Amino acid sequence: MKLSRLLCTLLSSVIAALALVQPALSHSGTAQDPWSPAHIDMLPDEIRAEVQKWNAACGGSIAAAQHFALYLTVPGAEFVALHFDDFQCRSRAVLCNSSGCLHEVYVATAGRYRRVLTVRTYDIRLSSVNNQAFVELLDRNGTSRKLRWNGSRFVAK
Repeated sequence: MKLSRLLCTLLSSVIAALALVQPALSHSGTAQDPWSPAHIDMLPDEIRAEVQKWNAACGGSIAAAQHFALYLTVPGAEFVALHFDDFQCRSRAVLCNSSGCLHEVYVATAGRYRRVLTVRTYDIRLSSVNNQAFVELLDRNGTSRKLRWNGSRFVAK
């Protein structure tokens, strides 16, 4: 009698655990939609206003992946790099061509953002060394070019 009650309790626990695990699995991995307007909505106001301008050129319904905007902070400045290869646009040709996709870098000084770099390339990477900001431009062949922030713009290293 005690064995059957123990098995019944154990079986009920397993069923309850499976009921909790199933919803969690349905929201993970590839089941989750990586494109979300929320990734645009979370941008600073000035940058969000600029990104929203792509709505018309893209044919509406713009959205972005999680890594659309990447941030780097160094003393005195915060940089935001936008990767339009992680941007959902029906008219892809307005953002990407044979040189690569549009990438933009904004800098905030005194709380206001301004665009300091616009380039079509395969990828860009923000980095810092000794509190100095750098942007590395990568082409399709893996060749890179590094630019250094001089306090007002990116210049050849």
